[in-house]
Amino acid sequence: MHQTSVAINNRTENGQMELITLQKHNKQWKDIFLKEQELIFNALGQTIDKIHHVGSTAVPDLLAKPVIDIAVESISFPPSPTIIDKLATIEYECKGEAGIIGRFWFTKGLPRKFNLHFCMTNSDIVQKQIILRDKLTKNDYLRREYELLKLKNYKDKDIDSSEYAFAKSDFIQKVIATDTT
Repeated sequence: MHQTSVAINNRTENGQMELITLQKHNKQWKDIFLKEQELIFNALGQTIDKIHHVGSTAVPDLLAKPVIDIAVESISFPPSPTIIDKLATIEYECKGEAGIIGRFWFTKGLPRKFNLHFCMTNSDIVQKQIILRDKLTKNDYLRREYELLKLKNYKDKDIDSSEYAFAKSDFIQKVIATDTT
């Protein structure tokens, strides 16, 4: 088990420095997700089909940035101005598709505490996030390989979050496409 806390410097869109860290899995992340899930359901109600905890914070025994990734499946896609306004009332900022067609990205907190991926019900984007989460949860070798990739990319350069995501993308696509169970 890695006990490492690694700092990565990243700039937010408004130019402020945001410190991103990789931390040992925190069992409280599940409870934090569940509270946020309830808040989102209360704000959006019937427009939501499912809300999932995805990303590294959803995987036990994996180093992760302390940012909870939430995938929302909705029958109402793209999100209407009303949905965007309702998410704003619970402090989510809409970033648009941000380079991923079929997903609207919302963030909450500075430093960031939540990423919300708003997608159509049964979207490939959410299904891939769930497949990755489940495979990493079940396979210790894949978790360790993923951790090493995260650490290697930190050690090689000071990277912003888009570079960091890109550095992991080949591994993620391989895991999703491969039968590792």
